[in-house]
Amino acid sequence: MIPEIIYEDKYILAVHKPVGLPSQTKSVSQADVVSHVQKYLAESRASSGKSAAGKLPFIGMINRLDQPVEGIVLMALNSKTAARLTEKLRNGEIRKRYYAAVLSPDTSGASQEPRTAKIETDQGFPITLTDYIFHDKKNNFSSIVTPDHSDAKRAELKYSIIGSKQILAEFSAGHETAGPADRILLADIDLITGRHHQIRVQMAHAGLPLIGDTKYGTDEACALAKQLKISGVALCAYELSFTHPVTDDIITLRVKPRSEWYGLFIN
Repeated sequence: MIPEIIYEDKYILAVHKPVGLPSQTKSVSQADVVSHVQKYLAESRASSGKSAAGKLPFIGMINRLDQPVEGIVLMALNSKTAARLTEKLRNGEIRKRYYAAVLSPDTSGASQEPRTAKIETDQGFPITLTDYIFHDKKNNFSSIVTPDHSDAKRAELKYSIIGSKQILAEFSAGHETAGPADRILLADIDLITGRHHQIRVQMAHAGLPLIGDTKYGTDEACALAKQLKISGVALCAYELSFTHPVTDDIITLRVKPRSEWYGLFIN
């Protein structure tokens, strides 16, 4: 699991993080995006004579992705650029788009009535989700709460359904059948705010649990991931766009998801 560098200049660097690799950890014995990038920069700078061998360069993480999620991670290569990019992120000036594979709302098993009843007939139609999220830091878990919750933070995203796939269900009896319980949808998500586990929480609350999400998804969505041999959560941060904090150039970074679930919609 090695992150692929997709953009680099004197001030910033971006990688395509694979599923299973943490963005950043406190453990010095565990590999993460930061350690891979630091090693790459240290070796390249030492070979060019720009720094002493073995010296770890500065890395300022701008956005982080959950370990089971793949996609673009942006980093600053000095503290001044890190501060500028962090401010842009805080002000919503870094646009983040994601692809996600979700279970059809008709069969999600959600206890509440899905808020997106027309979703299968309205493919491509943009839908906005606005909720309030509470992040339980002790248990690393987020949940939808009422706006008057003392620690609630407003969460907003927009999504469109851009693809669908009917999957054959496998049963222990050894036969197969196709049914509405096995319809998965490809969502294109525009993340407006950046709350803890926001996409996973909001989509599940809307009756659209992400395939493979063992923390916020349903048993059906997780069973389908196991059947399809999908590792991690079916979520990819495929695009970041922003104004370069030093050159003022418009930077748009895109990657193609490598995970198995994305291939279901393009084959």
